[in-house]
This record gives sequence, C-alpha cells and structure tokens, in this order.
Amino acid sequence: MPPFRPKPFEQKGPGKSGFTISVADGKHGQHVRIGISKAAQEKHFGGVLDTEKDAMKIALSNDQGRNHILELELAEVGDTEAFRLASGIKGSVSIKLQPWGQLSPGKRPAAEMAVIGGKAPMTTNLRLPEYARPQIKKIGQGQSIMP
Repeated sequence: MPPFRPKPFEQKGPGKSGFTISVADGKHGQHVRIGISKAAQEKHFGGVLDTEKDAMKIALSNDQGRNHILELELAEVGDTEAFRLASGIKGSVSIKLQPWGQLSPGKRPAAEMAVIGGKAPMTTNLRLPEYARPQIKKIGQGQSIMP
C-alpha cells in the first residue's frame, strides 16, 4: 500500500480580526475598552503602534443602516479629537471610553469585532456587537418643534 500525504489545515470562514470590545464596571462607573492585537496593528495600520506617538480617532453613527459601524482612524498624540492608546500584553494596545449609550449594568467579556472595510494604513471599519450599537436617531429627533 503506497503512503498517503496529509494536507495542511486551511481555516475556512472568518478568522480572528484582532479587534475586541468589552465593558468593565468598576468603582468609577462603566467604561468601554477597545483592544487591538499586535497582528491587527501590523495588518491594518502598517506596523506596531507606539503609545508615545500614535493615537486613535473614533467615529460612530446613529443613522439607520450605519449604526453598526465603528471607524478607527490613526492619528498622532496631541490631536484634540484623538484618544491616547494604552499598551497591553504581547504588543497589544487599548482605548478606554465612556459608554456612548445606555448599557445594562455589569461587565461584558471581550467580543471579537469583524473588519468590514477601511483604507489601510489609516482607517479600519469594524462591526459593533448589538449591545454596543448607538441608538438609531428617530425622524425629527434633535430638531426644534418650534418653526
């Protein structure tokens, strides 16, 4: 009987994106944490981010059909619209934010966010989990009722 040759494993379906979101509930209140792995930094931002030089702009939308998108844009420290990065284990970085909507009390473990677009090496668009999506703006919401 002739020998047979095994084939290497090829992962099918979505792989890990390296972008996570979680909610922590501490003595100072809730905060949202967005984590970016070292591999995701290299793939989507052109290299490992430096917490002393690099920062991140974050954009969300409350429009119908766009409230599931979280946009991350690479910026420099000192940009007034950007958030500072904190270093983590194994070269990862993270950003801590106040919740942008009403979240149920308690913690939420880190959940993977899928990459759905962007223009490397400056921006990356991610799909937010249901609980983290901004509330959709209703027709007329935020407009004056007086003419």
